[in-house]
Amino acid sequence: MNRYLLAGSAFLVGVAVTITYSAQAEVPSRRLAAITEPIAQAADNADRDAIVKTARDFEAAFVKGDAKAIAAMHTTNAESRDAGGRTLRGRETIEKTYAEAFKANPGAKLEVLVLSVRFPSRDLAVEEGLLRLSRGPQDLPMTTPYVAVHVREDGQWKIALTSEGAAGQDRLEDLDWLLGEWTTKVKDSDVKFSFVRDPKKAQITGTFTRTVPGKEPLAGSIRIALDPETGRIRSWGFEDDGAHSQSLWHCDGKSWVLDGRGVLADGTPVAERIILRRASADAITWQAVDRVLGDTMLADMPPMRLTRIKAGK
Repeated sequence: MNRYLLAGSAFLVGVAVTITYSAQAEVPSRRLAAITEPIAQAADNADRDAIVKTARDFEAAFVKGDAKAIAAMHTTNAESRDAGGRTLRGRETIEKTYAEAFKANPGAKLEVLVLSVRFPSRDLAVEEGLLRLSRGPQDLPMTTPYVAVHVREDGQWKIALTSEGAAGQDRLEDLDWLLGEWTTKVKDSDVKFSFVRDPKKAQITGTFTRTVPGKEPLAGSIRIALDPETGRIRSWGFEDDGAHSQSLWHCDGKSWVLDGRGVLADGTPVAERIILRRASADAITWQAVDRVLGDTMLADMPPMRLTRIKAGK
């Protein structure tokens, strides 16, 4: 449902395979604080702040399951249209629909990522952004774009129209839960991963190190981005010894599945499928299946648990 409804990696790891992290962008994600686009002179900072505050108030009401508070943010005859084409008309209908949705989805949370606010006229504002909905710590969050039209009534900004679209598209925001630092053990080695969002480019940059007692650490990097040719999330990984790989990412709602192919430093081709699941807010499980080393099929690996040791931004 929409905002104002409800809303590389190959991790090539194995006994014989070393760890490798590999896998049209839309408008690069930008938080409102970073927006530098000019705003019409008719709008001052107070008006813009008021629109953003509505988004924050909406988030708070959503977490509380307060359908009445959400409805009160709308005009009497407001309309709200979801990605499936259904339109809710009127404040009472909106309140009733939210109340039913909260009852059916206890514990759901929604983040409103405001990307821009424009003022076509003094008493009209157009807000655009992304909605990120999560139903629990083990469920993967999903995002959809939205547009909200606000009007000024009796000195207060009210939501008159909202519309959601393009559900099901890949977006880097769907991987924000991956940001931060993670650690795990592979046999006798310590493995650490770090993921950060590039502040200037539409990509996530990751690094990894694998430390084995008595040996030089193995290190590498990964870049995760939207492939401009397919619009799908893809990652590209590189190890210091020359090995490299890339993966195509697919989300089935519960897991991210990474189909990866690469080449080891000695030229041996490798391929595998990675299943990445959230175990909790700060833990994920990683499993490599369908592994191929050269012409040899390798056994599937058991799930491995990674723990977040530092949150990212």
